[in-house]
Amino acid sequence: MTKLSAFLLLLCGPLLAQPFSAGLKAGAPFTDAISIPAGAPIDTTINNNRYIIGPYGELRLPGGFSVEIDALYRGFSSSYLGSLQQTGGNWEFPVLAKYKLLKSGPVNPYVEGGLALSHLTGSHFDVAHASNYGITLGAGIEIHALFLRISPEIRYDGFFLPDFTSNSFVQSNRNQAMVLVGVGF
Repeated sequence: MTKLSAFLLLLCGPLLAQPFSAGLKAGAPFTDAISIPAGAPIDTTINNNRYIIGPYGELRLPGGFSVEIDALYRGFSSSYLGSLQQTGGNWEFPVLAKYKLLKSGPVNPYVEGGLALSHLTGSHFDVAHASNYGITLGAGIEIHALFLRISPEIRYDGFFLPDFTSNSFVQSNRNQAMVLVGVGF
């Protein structure tokens, strides 16, 4: 047990020395979170919020690499036959590997890619694609301003199709692009 404790202490030291940053990301999507496909009942309406917001954390690794985890939220409301009002949201949890192209200076461009899980909450409609998983690709720049890290980026999510068919008249959009700005410490 003593050798294991010593090994863990040696391992934890370098991991704790790595810079960690956290902050908030906000932005706007180019597409809606959910939509109504052709053939849906006429009296169904969907109102998508035009913003995305959520916290993020980033662990910077040697060689210009880092790992980022986000929890992004986008709300929506829906009604059926003009009376059944519902609100819900689209939660997205991307885990990204990032690589900074320039490692010094106040402006660092980067590319990122990874996996994402998306889940719709709060809707009582039968929603096709209520849970999705897929890939996320993006690019941006990180600007160092005093103690802040400001990172505007463009991101694309491509979600895989599940192996089932649904007779739902509400579906999540499979591929989404968005503009985000992160502000972290």
